[in-house]
Amino acid sequence: MRNLLMLLVGLFSLPAMAAESHVCHSQAYDYAEVSKLRLSDDTLFSCRGVGRLTIPELARKGWKVIHLAQQTEYTDSVDSDGEVIKIYQEIVVYKE
Repeated sequence: MRNLLMLLVGLFSLPAMAAESHVCHSQAYDYAEVSKLRLSDDTLFSCRGVGRLTIPELARKGWKVIHLAQQTEYTDSVDSDGEVIKIYQEIVVYKE
């Protein structure tokens, strides 16, 4: 009976121990403003379900940055007259 009780307690506590991760993005800048893209402790990242926070704020809340990348988006066809290049920082955060 005790083993069954321990099994049930273990099964029902699993969702509480589940890890979480999110992809977060900084503000996007036009290619001409690339100098504003420098990563710092003040860079704000928008993370769905977490909020708009800096890396130090994420760390204080228990999140770990496990990946960082610079991303590029094209707002029109490549090499067209209407093409605008947007660049932003992307991080993946993880919390146990």
